[in-house]
Amino acid sequence: MLYLKGCPRCKGDMHMNRDLYGSYRECLQCGYMLDIEEPNKLLESLNLTAEKKKVA
Repeated sequence: MLYLKGCPRCKGDMHMNRDLYGSYRECLQCGYMLDIEEPNKLLESLNLTAEKKKVA
């Protein structure tokens, strides 16, 4: 998906991309990267197991 004039730094065009760490938007003109806040299922499962193992 393309976000026209969506870059907060240079007002350039941004596109949505995804990698191992999650989704992000990247500016086509200046390279600014903005993480998209979506929970990573793998990290959630690791956090849940860590919380269960805690002892008073």
